[in-house]
Amino acid sequence: MKKVFILSSCDSWHSHSSFRTVGAFSTLKMLVGYLKKYDNIAEQDMVQIIAIGQTQGRKVNYCVETLDVNPKYDV
Repeated sequence: MKKVFILSSCDSWHSHSSFRTVGAFSTLKMLVGYLKKYDNIAEQDMVQIIAIGQTQGRKVNYCVETLDVNPKYDV
């Protein structure tokens, strides 16, 4: 099944009210490339994004949510 990766930014506490959608990406590789280009994100932060889907310990953190595109469901 095809997936989409939703990137959001948030505060250092990951407060729900601070979440802002940054963009939707068709691959994790494209998402990582975006962060490298526009945030100059550190290698350790990239490891966190890939391993646990979020950064930690930054003033502005990022979270990644993975969603299925056109999931099958019973009608």
